Amino acid sequence: MTGAWDILSGDAERDRRNVEIVLESVAELWGPRPLDELFRSAVDRAIAVTSAERGFLIVAEDGDLVTATARARGGGDLPLDERTSRTVIDRVASTGQPSMTIDAAGGVAAMSESILALKLMSVMAVPLQAKGSVVGVLYVDSTARVREFSATDFRVFQALGGVVGLAVENARLLAERAEQERLKRELAVAQQIQQQLLPRDLPTLPGFELGAIGRPCEETSGDYYDVVPVQDQRMALVVGDVSGHGLGPALLMASARALLRAALQRNPDPADVLHLMNDYLERDTPEGTFMSLFLGLLDPAAATLRYGSAGHNPPLLLRADGTLDELGRTGPVLGIVEGAPFGVSDAVVLAPGDVLLGYTDGMNEAAGADGELYGEERLEASLRRHVAAGGTAQAIVDGLWADLMAFVGETPLQDDVTLLVVKRTP
Repeated sequence: MTGAWDILSGDAERDRRNVEIVLESVAELWGPRPLDELFRSAVDRAIAVTSAERGFLIVAEDGDLVTATARARGGGDLPLDERTSRTVIDRVASTGQPSMTIDAAGGVAAMSESILALKLMSVMAVPLQAKGSVVGVLYVDSTARVREFSATDFRVFQALGGVVGLAVENARLLAERAEQERLKRELAVAQQIQQQLLPRDLPTLPGFELGAIGRPCEETSGDYYDVVPVQDQRMALVVGDVSGHGLGPALLMASARALLRAALQRNPDPADVLHLMNDYLERDTPEGTFMSLFLGLLDPAAATLRYGSAGHNPPLLLRADGTLDELGRTGPVLGIVEGAPFGVSDAVVLAPGDVLLGYTDGMNEAAGADGELYGEERLEASLRRHVAAGGTAQAIVDGLWADLMAFVGETPLQDDVTLLVVKRTP
């Protein structure tokens, strides 16, 4: 930014006015206000300082120079596509150096074709700089023969450009901060809503205990678990994982939950439910988005489980005798291939002391400080240890989570983690 004393000419009255112009600009432009208002005020002040006919504020956005404000003397708006000397603007933006052309008709300066084509008599442009970078250009011009700009006039304009550049950067930072705060509030609301979509209290089933936990790696999660009563006193056990994490997958998870619950009330057959959800996701979600889902139908009276698994991590079934089984997949992930086939398992008998663990891949793929993954072996060992301790289903879940946290330490989770445990009581 031009130094304060550079705008002094030796003429006391004129110097007083020049200092007033800069100080008034600081007072007017500095402070919280919408960017569009700041841009208009900056251009209007530039026109007033220079007696130019037109003024423009051009900002740098994603590598391009975009006209943000176009104003006429007197305070009126001009079309944003109003023609200007792009040669001058591009040169000022690329070099970071101000430019002044006066008395074009008299040939005082080497003229660019754009200045000649527009029949401009006077052009001034200064870079708007912040933190050593050009963030835009302040530009004024006139087709009328106005008084010649002096070197002092030019320096006042440069000083104004310095004030505007800092004000624009300050306004952008304030706007970004406000946007971040708004997003933070919206994410907090989204997180609260999503938590309300998860079962508040797991149901009590004769002969069974349930335990669960869901931990997002961000404010919201693409993971999902549910326990839904269906026909004939059966219970649907659900663990799902939408690809990715954050707000987008969380919204898709909420939609999938609503569809799943409606489908279960119509016909709880796992194959039919998975087929319906697959075709919905394939039609109505962005390409490349998919969801893995385990859907088990538990019959507490018969102590049996029939399930369908759409590309989901195989749940672990730890038998009372120490045998460990995996409940394998019965179809692909949801949302990739329309009409994909899905099967249903035979009835799996759950004996007293058996424990079923459903989980998402954020568990086994969590990494420690050295980058090593938690892995299936650690998960199986943790499951055996906490089942052997004889605790409740929720105690098993809490123990599994504690072991994972001890492994990752201070390393942030890179994916959401969900656990659902079903324990057959004696």
